[in-house]
Amino acid sequence: MFPQLVSHVWSAFISLSNTRTAGFNGPNPITYEQIKAWKDLTDTPLDSRDVEAVMAIDKVYMRAADG
Repeated sequence: MFPQLVSHVWSAFISLSNTRTAGFNGPNPITYEQIKAWKDLTDTPLDSRDVEAVMAIDKVYMRAADG
């Protein structure tokens, strides 16, 4: 079971990841600008720790994507 306390962070990452751009070398990392735009468009509250958690998850994702 996924921890309910951080489920909003995981949901934010999934939503952002599903709309990420890609280049010739594969997926591009999620940017702070994309997070801010997503927060504004969806009216989703994320505090600074949540944003940093999304960025940390994305770093792991990018390492895995680079294989």
